[in-house]
Amino acid sequence: MRYHSHIVTSLLMGAAVASQTPLSFTASYTAGIVIGSLLPDIDEPNSYVGRRSFGVSGKVKEAFGHRGMTHSLLVWAVIALVVTFESSSLFSIGFVLGYLFHIMEDFFSVQGVPLLWPFQTKRYKIPLYRTGSFSETMIFYLAFSLLIYVGMKYELFTEWLQSISGFVH
Repeated sequence: MRYHSHIVTSLLMGAAVASQTPLSFTASYTAGIVIGSLLPDIDEPNSYVGRRSFGVSGKVKEAFGHRGMTHSLLVWAVIALVVTFESSSLFSIGFVLGYLFHIMEDFFSVQGVPLLWPFQTKRYKIPLYRTGSFSETMIFYLAFSLLIYVGMKYELFTEWLQSISGFVH
């Protein structure tokens, strides 16, 4: 999935979570989701985050391959424990959720993800799209439309704007 599709689909899932839980859809929460949704692709030098990683991405890909370690539920769990142990801020929660959403989104690609790495290298998948395909484009637009709908229905954008009002004044 391309970076913009990861961002929009992750924001949609984050909005759905916020609309059904006490979590607030703030700028901090959404920033965490966006960054978390991009980080698993640190294992691909040509990805959005990989091109900005100062060479780290190439080393990760060399050691573990693309959609390897960084797309594992074990690695996500370790990151979740470390991040939430250090901070329970909305940014941290958004980051952990965004990372998980990325793995879930790639689960639906034809390449799949090694959910049980390092215990298994098998890639699990329900192949609904190929990266860069028409079906991914349709997923992007559907997710964008649903994000607008959920945001309006649950007044999440008002909540988001209120969270940044302190920065504007």
